This record gives sequence, structure tokens and C-alpha cells, in this order.
Amino acid sequence: MGGTAACAWSVTRALPEMEHVVVFRSAPTKATEAAFEDCEIRYQRQLTLSDALSVDVILLHNIPGHGVSWDNFADLSSVPVVQYVHSNARGHAAAHRVVCCSEYLRDLIGQPECTVLHQGVPRAPNARGTRTAEPFRIGRICTPTARKWPESLLSFYQTLTERHGGVHWEFVGCPDRLRDRLEAACGGRVQFHSAGVEARSRLHEWHAMLYHHPDLPETFGRTVAEAMRCDCVPIVDAAGGFREQVDGSDGFLCRTADDFSRAIEVLTTGVVWRDRSERCRAHADGQFSLRAFRRRLLTLLESL
Repeated sequence: MGGTAACAWSVTRALPEMEHVVVFRSAPTKATEAAFEDCEIRYQRQLTLSDALSVDVILLHNIPGHGVSWDNFADLSSVPVVQYVHSNARGHAAAHRVVCCSEYLRDLIGQPECTVLHQGVPRAPNARGTRTAEPFRIGRICTPTARKWPESLLSFYQTLTERHGGVHWEFVGCPDRLRDRLEAACGGRVQFHSAGVEARSRLHEWHAMLYHHPDLPETFGRTVAEAMRCDCVPIVDAAGGFREQVDGSDGFLCRTADDFSRAIEVLTTGVVWRDRSERCRAHADGQFSLRAFRRRLLTLLESL
């Protein structure tokens, strides 16, 4: 599942004492159904007024106006409706309260009064053992869609591979169309893995998680938060919501290929990686854990 559904999943885990009815507007996969096994799951294109009046609070995740069927918003005066905005889309359904996943997105949609609600993520299960000192492993984990894997990655990784011969590269979610060429760009020092919930456990093996996309800033990086919680240092674009997650003393914010290269050089020198990884985990546990997310969610609900 993508980041929006994953955030809905985190909400159910952060508030386990509540009963959750999760409505999908597209048919969920078996894997997604399994992830939400403790919840009541429905699949319907629109949320109806009778649906809304049967619950205590409604949390819409990036839902457009045509995703709800009620004509008169006043009919919902007894049920608080929160719209959790995850992207710069137009025509979100009306709500009593709008919250954004990052300051970056709040500024992007032009709603300075909007509350920022950073997501929380669980620490990925460590089912694969501990990371080894060598080789130095750098991974990319991303939704397996063409839009998230631009052709420009080929020359980008070729440059980094030529400069850092000791690095082993790993990719989760890479589309088939890029695999052979990306393997060649990385000099054969590469592994590919299928996307899936269990793939997050590889963060415990990687020393760093590198994410670069020159044309698509992320509003919030769940993978950045997940990596940091696993002692995996993020090396990411100095763009979008990443700038709110990485402060420079833990991970690295980069603008050019040279910046990414320097970050790798720093991490592979002496004991820098250990210090940075410990800082990452401490920062992420305080800001992006499910416990921290729970506090933010309860504050939001109480304010309604």
C-alpha cells in the first residue's frame, strides 16, 4: 500500500483502544486487508451520510469532494470531520478541521491556518539479523510506480558508483523496465527486492537510505522516518517535507550529486556512521514514533 493508506494504518495502531472502520475507495489487496485485520474494512467509492452518522469522528485521508455523498455539510454538525491532507490535490471534501502532513504542504496549498500533523511510523521488525560492517549498504525503498523511478536515476547512480567503489546498492520496488540498466549503472554491485510490508526489515541491514527524485518533492517521507527509527541514516533531497524530518546533525540534505557523494564519503569515514545512526534513532523515536503520533492525534481529537 502507498503512503496514504500506510498513514491510515498508523492511526489504527496509535489508537488501539478505539474501534476503527476503514473505508477504501479502491479495492484493497489481500496484503492490505491482512495489515488491517483488526479493523472493519469496507470498499465503496463514496462515504454516505448514514455511514458518517454511525461513527463518533471521521478522518478523511486526502479524500476529494466526490468521495463523499452528502449534499449538506450542516447535516454533520454532530460528527467531527477531519481532512488529513497528504498531497497538493484540488477539491478536497469539506471538513470541520483540515490538517496537513507537513509545513511544506501547508504552504503549498496556501492554508497557513492549517494544523501540521506529522505522521508516526512503527519500527520495522528486524527479522533478518544485524547489519554487517562491510560492505557499506545503501538502499532505496519506494512505491513501485514509474513516476517514482525516473530515468535520471541511471546517470545519478552511475556517478555515485564510480566515486564509491566499496558501496553495495539495494533497491526495493524498482520497476522491471529499469532493473537491467540500473544494475549496469551500479557496476553489478546491486540487489533488487520486491515491494511489500516485509521489505521494511531491510532497513536494519542498510547503513543509509538514499532518496533522490529531481522532479517530485515528497510532502512527507515515511521511508525517512522508518529508516531513522532503524538506525539507518537518510541521505535525501533538500526538498519538500524532508527538510522538516532531517536537521543536518543526523541525516543529510542534498541538492546536487556532489552533495550526495560527500554525504557517502563522510559516512564511510571512521566512526561517523555510528554517531549519526544513533542521532537518527533518538530523533525519530521522539518525533515519528507511534507514541508521539498518538499524542498528536489525541490533542487533535480533544480540540474538536
